[in-house]
Amino acid sequence: MTNPNSKLPFINLKTSLLSTCIIGLVACGGGSDHGVRASTNASSSTPAVSSSSSSSSVAPVAACTPVSTGNEGLTMLKTDGTKWVKSNGDRVCLKGTNLGNWLVQEFWMMGQGGNGVHDQCTLEAKLTERFGYDEKERLIKLFRDNWIKERDFDQLKAFGFNVIRLPILWSVIEDEKNPRTLRADAWHYLDWTIAEAKKRGIYVILDLHGAHGGQTPNDHTGCSGQNKYWTDTDYQDRTKWLWEQVATRYKDEPAVAAYDPLNEPWGSTAEDMAVRVTELYETIRKIDSKHIVMLPSHYGNIEVYGDPAAKNMNNVAFELHPYPGLFGDRPNDTHFDIHRDWLKCGQTGTGGVCDWNTKLTALKTPMLMGEFQPWQSAGLELGGKIARATYDIYAGYDWASTSWAYKLVSVAGGQGKGTWGMVTNEINTSLDTGVGMITKASTWDCNNWDSSFADACAKKATTIKAGGTGDKTYYLVVKTGANGGANPDVTFDSISLKNTATNEELLANGNFGASGGWSELTISGALNFNYNSVDASKAPTGSDGAVMHITRPDGVTGEINGALYQQVTLKGGQTYNFSGVFKGNGSVNTWAEIYLIEDAPVAGKDVVDNAGKVDFTTAPITEIEALFKSYGEVGYDVNAGLAKWLVTDEHNDVFDYPARPTNVNLVQTGNSVALTWAAVTGNGITYNVYRATSAGAKGTLVAEGLTTTSFNDSGLNEDETYYYSVAAKNSIAEGYTSAPANTQLLFVAVPAKIEAEKFTAMSGIQTEASGDTGGGTNVGHFEAGDFIEFKIKAETAGNYTIDYRLASQTGSTGFDVLIDDVVVDTMDLAATGGWQTYITKTGKSFAMTAGNHTLRFRSIGKEWNINWFEIKKQ
Repeated sequence: MTNPNSKLPFINLKTSLLSTCIIGLVACGGGSDHGVRASTNASSSTPAVSSSSSSSSVAPVAACTPVSTGNEGLTMLKTDGTKWVKSNGDRVCLKGTNLGNWLVQEFWMMGQGGNGVHDQCTLEAKLTERFGYDEKERLIKLFRDNWIKERDFDQLKAFGFNVIRLPILWSVIEDEKNPRTLRADAWHYLDWTIAEAKKRGIYVILDLHGAHGGQTPNDHTGCSGQNKYWTDTDYQDRTKWLWEQVATRYKDEPAVAAYDPLNEPWGSTAEDMAVRVTELYETIRKIDSKHIVMLPSHYGNIEVYGDPAAKNMNNVAFELHPYPGLFGDRPNDTHFDIHRDWLKCGQTGTGGVCDWNTKLTALKTPMLMGEFQPWQSAGLELGGKIARATYDIYAGYDWASTSWAYKLVSVAGGQGKGTWGMVTNEINTSLDTGVGMITKASTWDCNNWDSSFADACAKKATTIKAGGTGDKTYYLVVKTGANGGANPDVTFDSISLKNTATNEELLANGNFGASGGWSELTISGALNFNYNSVDASKAPTGSDGAVMHITRPDGVTGEINGALYQQVTLKGGQTYNFSGVFKGNGSVNTWAEIYLIEDAPVAGKDVVDNAGKVDFTTAPITEIEALFKSYGEVGYDVNAGLAKWLVTDEHNDVFDYPARPTNVNLVQTGNSVALTWAAVTGNGITYNVYRATSAGAKGTLVAEGLTTTSFNDSGLNEDETYYYSVAAKNSIAEGYTSAPANTQLLFVAVPAKIEAEKFTAMSGIQTEASGDTGGGTNVGHFEAGDFIEFKIKAETAGNYTIDYRLASQTGSTGFDVLIDDVVVDTMDLAATGGWQTYITKTGKSFAMTAGNHTLRFRSIGKEWNINWFEIKKQ
């Protein structure tokens, strides 16, 4: 799982309805097939399975054989078709989580890092440099002895879990100084985990999270920036040696549910992944014929393995890491809508998990949902309900599931609206207010935000109190940026810092309109600062007049990170109100953070919140020891929504939404329309009407709370096609919108440049925020047979060509281009460098008669995005 708070991209695993991490976990912009984190004790009973809404085609959730508390319940597991079963053939539902940041650290999960220390490798290197190898080993052991303790296994049981996935770094087992030699304590943490889990009837999946050399460039391999596993045969051989040791040790251990040979092996091609994972499978099978072996996906690609049975691979299960909706792939949709689409298969009833069920049923192979995160920032109650629904629906398909992740701590502590951790540390009341980060929003915390600083989704602005006495100089820093391949589109306004006693304003030009009062800071890349933006569509709610608009300059690639700042003087002992508004405008993989810091910003150096952090480069060893010990002693803030909903017998009504309206009829008269539809059954049903100018968009809410089944609209532009849809709503939620009804389809005169999202018909695709120059929206999530269609009008007969604006992280077999159902061009695509790294390709010439035509792009394979195309006459 990659750090969602770092500026590394996350990987969103795509399905036919949505995109994921993977998480992380973690990295990518929006894309087509991409995939990457006082105590409340709940009952330890196994959670009852609840049904979801009857308004979609999700498979019924059958009862599972509970795993009893005690060793007798833990028999060797095996596969049976698509099921995970016990040795006697009884179906078992494996529901649990990952013990992240324990045996391989991810610094975002413990709120630490800085000054070059940002992953396991840099930490160990710095500790060795400062204190020597033996002391480094002692300190790392101190951390591991405290991050997970017996109380954690009790809490896991209280959540109703019966499986944990254990991420492991290679050097936990192999002596880093003596290749192919076991550490003296090689099995200490694995054996202890298995023993504690067995006491509570919990299985363990052994996951090699960080292989020799790193199987991706990400920090969750232990060492970021490496990705050497794929090209170094010694690393590959030592990884096989490591699995020989693990298989020999645990081949007869029934509490080990499965071996996960290579976490998120996405640093090379899908084909390379299949070769290496197959080698590891064969290595394990020479020693252990009993345990299930996982076959990880490659950004959602499992097809690369073919049919496992046909490859003589037995007792295997596929693994997916879906993180639907996180990291900006659906910036305009709610948390509820995104997870409903994924779990309830979308409006068609065939997407999301249904699509995956179809694939797995055909392959007669089980699934492990190895990482997922449905509750983060959803609020404790809604997050708890969606998490329960996620576990139950996965179980209904016989899929095992382990969320990311069990524990996360931070300097400030507390749950807020829900963190990546099921448990976090209690709120730290000792922190001074007014120093460090004071406000934050990002596309990872909330897609397409538009809020005041006081209601910011990641960190809300509060009253600031200056410490000490006398005058003190601070710097107010407004920082934003985006990952490589992604565009920021952030606006700020009405920024104010006032003394609560005197109402004196300390900031100059917080309302913008000009550049006065602000200094610009370049950290990496470059940003475009527009101090006088008057685009009302970009203005945050509550702004007044001109606003600050921050974007990516044309021609600037890679990560961009920068800030505006000004110096302010605060008086010790006095309090100050900080306020303002900001808006995300559909940004992708973008952050917006505001700091109050004591040191003047320096070009090329990032601005971070070090309040309460331990600086591993300078801190005395006693301070580091105290930090590591605190992880085992601090009180927990348990996510109350999860503690309740994961174990309760209470009906989970989260998806009890009404059915889609049907028989929508539209009558157009000039610039007016009359809309009618059939009534939806249910109690307290009202209707919302949406209007869009694109066939694939939900559009703008133009009427809500209607109690009748009709609506009239007027004042329309007769040179535009409008698409209307209707949704029914009850006391629980709004249901899916109806099939759209549209006004007269207008044919686009060509030659012309046409945005891909302006299609008039489609099948199976999704739109998403584009990271291309100019931003906007692109179309992606293509599978074989999916299409987008356009109505065009050739002004004159002749020969034409099309320029296509395309992106693919993996490369694609592409698509056919059809004019009136006749193929006129075929376009494939090599990897462009990212899901949002676009290139322009020109197709071959074709003839077209004058008049109206239907243009269709029909996908041959998958894993390609299109932003726009331009039809040119030769």
